[in-house]
Amino acid sequence: MTEPLLSVRDLTIDLPPGSDRPHAVEKVSFDLHENEILCLVGESGSGKSLTAAAVMGLLPQPSVKPSGGELIFEDRDLLKLSEDEWRQYRGKRFGMIFQEPMTALNPVMRVSDQILEVLEAHGEPGGPERVMELLEAVNLPDPERLKSAYPHHLSGGQRQRVMIAMALALRPTILIADEPTTALDVTTQAQILALIRQLQSERQMGVLFITHDFGVVAEIADRVAVMQHGRIVELGAKEQVLEAPMHDYTKRLIEAVPTLDPPERRPLDRAPTVLSVKGLGKTYRTQGGLFRPRRVVTAAKNVTLSIRKGETLGLVGESGSGKTTVGRCIIRLIDSDAGRIDFHGVDLNAFRGRALRPYRKRVQMIFQDPFASLNPRHKVGDIIAAGPIAFGTPKPEAVKRAQDLLGLVGLDPGVIDRYPHEFSGGQRQRIGIARALALQPELLVADEPVSALDVSVQAQVLDLLADIKRRLNLSMLFITHDLRVAAQVCDRVAVMYRGEIVEQGSTGELFRHPTHPYTRSLLDAIPGKHWRAKRA
Repeated sequence: MTEPLLSVRDLTIDLPPGSDRPHAVEKVSFDLHENEILCLVGESGSGKSLTAAAVMGLLPQPSVKPSGGELIFEDRDLLKLSEDEWRQYRGKRFGMIFQEPMTALNPVMRVSDQILEVLEAHGEPGGPERVMELLEAVNLPDPERLKSAYPHHLSGGQRQRVMIAMALALRPTILIADEPTTALDVTTQAQILALIRQLQSERQMGVLFITHDFGVVAEIADRVAVMQHGRIVELGAKEQVLEAPMHDYTKRLIEAVPTLDPPERRPLDRAPTVLSVKGLGKTYRTQGGLFRPRRVVTAAKNVTLSIRKGETLGLVGESGSGKTTVGRCIIRLIDSDAGRIDFHGVDLNAFRGRALRPYRKRVQMIFQDPFASLNPRHKVGDIIAAGPIAFGTPKPEAVKRAQDLLGLVGLDPGVIDRYPHEFSGGQRQRIGIARALALQPELLVADEPVSALDVSVQAQVLDLLADIKRRLNLSMLFITHDLRVAAQVCDRVAVMYRGEIVEQGSTGELFRHPTHPYTRSLLDAIPGKHWRAKRA
């Protein structure tokens, strides 16, 4: 094998005093070679992103700093570089794609100006012509028009393509991709993975690809390094790690990856209908302005669906398909423009204001981002008890119910006096579930409740939801863009595309025999699909 481009030797990164462990990264070693994609895999807190930040010289010093080891690149130890020397490496020799392009891109600069700024800062020739060349290289649709757009005008996939163009602008030797597809829809994710693989092969780059998804690993990796608690616990070729993992932690991560094989479920054909939606429509209109044209967007059009007692209906589709709008119309967070929303035969669209109050407690929502939906100034016990208290439950009884619910969702009731920031993402989502259950609802609307979670935490939350639904005989509308998740939790699935339901049926039948081209495209785009099929 050729000499490595980058050698990481016994890298150790200290955490600030008072942290739960002394080192974020401890004695980590690996090599990255030319024309290779090395996937660094692990859950949140494993140290993989800090390892990448160290390679880029972007650690948040002095609070987090390297205390040992070497990063050897072209016979130099990068850990010994001054900040001025680092500037000669960042961009020119090392490019980086960040996880969230919306926060990494400047919101007040046009796309072309941001790429041009990278070129000019390093004295790279080419100017506007080079910008267009880069935008075309990353397959950005209509680059002539989008080069003048601002980041908020672009979709998530388009913003990520701009980030890739910026990372490649100076023709780096090594590309670091930090969870570049985590927040993307499955079809967009497939496009970005194919693009990274294509560009890596064309330019003979070494790519350090950070992810927590073994489906992505199966799709793109050459070699895999698995991190746990700041240490690499397994390192090897992709085939060896995926097919014959050695470490128990690797086995658990692989086992937690959902497959497309739905479990056997009892038929619910004779159960009473809890929710019936007929002809639901919702259109958004913007006012426009001097430089903004007036826009009319049809988010939902003639949507018809039903949910029986004890049933979970999955509403799947990409971002912008209208699925979240439908969920918010059903729970009456927003008003629909047309159609009926019959809950136990009563049209909720006929009510406004206080007249809706009796139904609010019977239909509850689990939100996608638990950190944003939990009040950071309130203790979790007060957050869970607030609903029952608002509906007349005495405070002592509401607090006791909050404690019981914390136990039900797998948390210690003793955490009732803690604040949301003191919990992990998976724990916060459990608190969100407890809050939704506090009013003893009959119908839960779960909006992407596991999309931001690590795969093992995701599996725990899905098992928890399935257990609670079975014990309480709840009905659920489960909104997701991940068909693997839908396969595990949904009795039936409805597929949304551009505001319309294009196909629906039992989960097993729809996944085995999809009839609509859009459904087939979603299934075909799932990363590592063939590896999962072999596992199943």
